[in-house]
Amino acid sequence: MEVSTIQSEYRKPGNLAGLGRRLGGQWIDSLITLFVLFVVGQSAEFAGLPQDAVGILAIGIAAAYYLFSDAMPNGQSVGKKLLGMQVVDEHTNLNCNLFQSFMRNITTPFLNILDWIFIFFGSRKRLGDMLASTVVIRSK
Repeated sequence: MEVSTIQSEYRKPGNLAGLGRRLGGQWIDSLITLFVLFVVGQSAEFAGLPQDAVGILAIGIAAAYYLFSDAMPNGQSVGKKLLGMQVVDEHTNLNCNLFQSFMRNITTPFLNILDWIFIFFGSRKRLGDMLASTVVIRSK
């Protein structure tokens, strides 16, 4: 019985999204999250919900958008769609799913700057991308 010595090494895709484009998409999605927070909060308050319920509802819906936005159709949050990017599984090239979207975005609020430092290394992946096994590519 012979043991295979083939080593699977990471090969960076040729169509990775640029750093500036990725940062722009992050800003757009952050602004949309704040907009959702404001609109849901104002709407819930206008509907006469108790103040505690307004806060929980607004924060919950805004957080849901932020955490799961990359699992929207074609692996594109609104910011990524506007800037021509999408998130795909690094092994299968399938669109980002709900679990991957959650994993790649949960790190951002807690490790924002540290998370982004990793993007400057060889694979150009944030910590969140490493956790979710995703890459951000230019759309076709």
